[in-house]
Amino acid sequence: MNQKAGIVIDEWKMPIFERRLKQAGYAFENAGLLTAGTLVLLVDTTNLVALGEVVKAANTEAAQTGALP
Repeated sequence: MNQKAGIVIDEWKMPIFERRLKQAGYAFENAGLLTAGTLVLLVDTTNLVALGEVVKAANTEAAQTGALP
């Protein structure tokens, strides 16, 4: 069953999440700002657990970059 998941990220993490989601084959849209500096991504998925692993990997990569604004 296809589901839509919402992911809220810091705006500076967008390039990392975009690359990771595309590499994993996910269709997603940037739904815009939730609050200043945070974005909402809407992701189509049939497997929330697998998507969770992609999100975890993207967050880990972002933490290692130290690219805070």
